[in-house]
Amino acid sequence: MKAIFSTLLAFSTALVAVADTWGGSYSLGPAKTNIIEMTTTIKPGAAPSTQAGMLFLWPGISNGTGDLVQTTLEQWPDNSWCGAGKGEWCVLKATDSVTINYKLGSNKMTWTQTVTIDGKAVSTINSDSGPYMKGWGTGTECNNGCTGTISAQKYTNTVITLDAADPTFGSTAGSAQGATATGLTSEQGGKVWKIATINVPAMG
Repeated sequence: MKAIFSTLLAFSTALVAVADTWGGSYSLGPAKTNIIEMTTTIKPGAAPSTQAGMLFLWPGISNGTGDLVQTTLEQWPDNSWCGAGKGEWCVLKATDSVTINYKLGSNKMTWTQTVTIDGKAVSTINSDSGPYMKGWGTGTECNNGCTGTISAQKYTNTVITLDAADPTFGSTAGSAQGATATGLTSEQGGKVWKIATINVPAMG
């Protein structure tokens, strides 16, 4: 399981490809300061019974110039490489609560990505992506004519920490394709931002 999640965690490519389509999303940014840590918990819901392309669910942070930190939940036409069958997500169950944490190291270059499922840490990976992350958002990414999500996704207990206060960060919130959020609050003058719940509707 750890090796599989390391593969998923290493998915760090351009956000947009020509063939991509998108489901609902919610985002914050760009911040006037820099994101140094993020935690959120996602429940993926049921996966499509079959998959025509590649379907990815993720929370990501980006510097706006192509570099990002991104852990993905995935479904492929043939899931055998990750030990899953048709109608399943790679590695996890539809009812699992998956907590994802990104944290910038003391060297200001290395990000540690940690995945926890229902309270049990299953994988950690480090990658150098730099200190200047300005944006945060969820993604429902559909590649190569994928079969879209058939159930809603729910993100809870999202916490975004900046290296210095930005009282205006909350005003940058945006959503697409019917995604909604409740309970956006800030602490420490705008250094820590919390979102109680994000609901992303099914694509189909």
